[in-house]
Amino acid sequence: MAKKEYRRKAILKWKKNSGRLEKIVEKLDMVACTLGFKKRYRKEAIIKWKRKRLKSIGNRQFSSTKTVVRTLLPPPMNMTKGKHLLRQVISSADILPDVLCCSYCGAMKFYSETSNFCCLEGRIVLSTNELPSMMHNLLTSTSDLSKSFRTYIRTYNNHFAFTSFGVRADNDLSKRNMGIYTFRVQGQVYHFLNDLQLDEKSAKNLQLYFHDTENEIENRFISSPRLSKELIAICMAYLQQNPYARFFSNLRDVPCFAEYKIILKTIPGQDQQVYNKPDVSQVAALWVEGEDNGEQGQRNIEVKTHSDQSRTVQYYYGCYDPLQYPLMFPFGELGWHQHIPKKTTSQRMKRGKVISEAETLISPWAATNVDELLDMEESVLGRSLETSKCVSIREYYAYKLQIRRNDKSCSLLFGRLLQQYIVDNYVKLETQRLAFYRTQQQELRQEFLQGVVDAMASGETNASSIGKRVILPANFIGGPRNMRRRYIDAMALVQKFGKPDIFLTLTCNPNWLEIKQHLMPHEETQNRADLIVRVFHAKLQQFKDEIFKKEIFGKVVAYTYVVEFQKRGLPHAHFLLILAPHYKMHHTEEYDEIVCDEIPDKNANPHLFRMVVKHMFHGPCCSLNPDNVCMKKMGTCKNFYPKDFSSQTTQGDDAYPSYRRRGNGVKVMVRGAELDNRWIVPYNPYLLCKFDCHVNIEICSTIKAVKYIYKYICKGCDKISFVVSSKDDDESINEIDRFQAGR
Repeated sequence: MAKKEYRRKAILKWKKNSGRLEKIVEKLDMVACTLGFKKRYRKEAIIKWKRKRLKSIGNRQFSSTKTVVRTLLPPPMNMTKGKHLLRQVISSADILPDVLCCSYCGAMKFYSETSNFCCLEGRIVLSTNELPSMMHNLLTSTSDLSKSFRTYIRTYNNHFAFTSFGVRADNDLSKRNMGIYTFRVQGQVYHFLNDLQLDEKSAKNLQLYFHDTENEIENRFISSPRLSKELIAICMAYLQQNPYARFFSNLRDVPCFAEYKIILKTIPGQDQQVYNKPDVSQVAALWVEGEDNGEQGQRNIEVKTHSDQSRTVQYYYGCYDPLQYPLMFPFGELGWHQHIPKKTTSQRMKRGKVISEAETLISPWAATNVDELLDMEESVLGRSLETSKCVSIREYYAYKLQIRRNDKSCSLLFGRLLQQYIVDNYVKLETQRLAFYRTQQQELRQEFLQGVVDAMASGETNASSIGKRVILPANFIGGPRNMRRRYIDAMALVQKFGKPDIFLTLTCNPNWLEIKQHLMPHEETQNRADLIVRVFHAKLQQFKDEIFKKEIFGKVVAYTYVVEFQKRGLPHAHFLLILAPHYKMHHTEEYDEIVCDEIPDKNANPHLFRMVVKHMFHGPCCSLNPDNVCMKKMGTCKNFYPKDFSSQTTQGDDAYPSYRRRGNGVKVMVRGAELDNRWIVPYNPYLLCKFDCHVNIEICSTIKAVKYIYKYICKGCDKISFVVSSKDDDESINEIDRFQAGR
């Protein structure tokens, strides 16, 4: 009885629910009718009737009828993706979403950055180079003295540096009368110690520390007249605790100075995970020439007082940074070296800093004299460590250049000196990578790469030069083989999917809100290269989401893009898009749906009007500004501006169409000149309004320029190099040296 009662209740419940569902369906059907879908409603009613009838007679052909009916019904429109998004009116630029700071080191994160970007999720813990209050005031104050110091901060640092900075710099970019200040170098970078003996009447650089110290301020001012005596005195007081400055200053008391030689420790063994100021005995020692000091074959810098030559400081020396940047390392703290350990998994769970074994073994208090200290340091230096357990160059400087609240090191506040520091250490990183390839030549399949085809591709015309060479392989990013491989891969995409349809360029805007809000009132955007590239990377990811995920131009079946840096240091990206066959454009009317080349209506869309005036005007050049950078010797613009007026878009003689530029009389004042539609750079209104930067778009209407465009985005960085040699010289070809000399 209980079973029957339970079954009866279940049947009643099912009937009740099914009746409720029928009512809901009836309501939905009525709504569909009232909304104008009568035709669709009738088709569905006929299908239901056919289903019942065919089911009763057992006809199996209904399955095909069902398929046909489904194809007749229009698919629902996805409002979050598709070309219809281009018709939206954007009233403000997008802002990057907020991201939580790193829970281990407190570093600030930007959109799309990984959790391993700063500290490998707690595996890297480095000490902060805390600055004295006097330097912090000079870096942050608004006084005239502080402004003068920040303007000539590179000169002050190089004046007090212990090593000379050997580099070929672009002085034109360092002049503020020709745009923003930019530190740009070409070729190789060297750090070297000059001879300690005077070769002229006046001392310079390192010699100023111990020659005629009673008149040191006057001597330094004579060496660099544009410096301030007051700031020179402040820097001298600032460096009183620097162990290198103290060591070289003490040389003035050494008798018979020419009989001695100096040994600077390259890796004193200081632990980077704790704040440990090295003593003078840890960083340098003075030896009488001819004495056995136990230093033969070890990685130390040996400077003879009468050597009359310079000694190079190698990139892997721990003293590489403090010797060149005394203002950034006032206490002589070490930079990167090869024996900085990472935290283990068990240590990572502990939030405190760990003391490495090297710090315990190398302690200045455990040694009774310099000999014992040096011997202990060399014993630790000789120990082999697994590379995966040590902090790499990239990981070290990625940690140091993070934005952290209450960061006492203030390394990001050094302005123009920070530009030099970043460029210098990037060259250090690239030098280490190139040094790895120098040692792996036997594994680089020389027999295959030394063929005639490979030699001809590299521009070699002398048959005697086709032989043994030092190879820079294709997996080195930015190398000639790497760029050639990318070009070949891009052309393979054309062979499979057809010519590219759209050419896009996204340029960084240094006035983005995300950049401005992380700058202090006295800071200039061009001095924060770290912040610029991180914000641009985040914007680039959003840009890719619009194109590939939201499919604003249609479905993209293949694409190629490259990120480059302009002469003034701002990054930009070039995109080549190949659309699916269904979305390809075949008529000029379709071009106008994507590309605009006119001044918009200020009243209809004020935000778009502001963006066009701000970012999308070329020049002015030609007669309005004959000295503009785009002008050629013949007095014409290399970009062929101003363009001609055109009432409609037409197919041009070259690969790009001639877009619609109507002569409607609309003019705006841009950079001191009145410009009209002839000066507009082609843009897409949707992308321009969203990203608040220069976004250029071109339609690749013919296949003529395919090879040129792909070579343009795969050309690599600018290079200049030459060599003078005889045809009879039997010299091997060193691709690594050529790359370093020409970059």
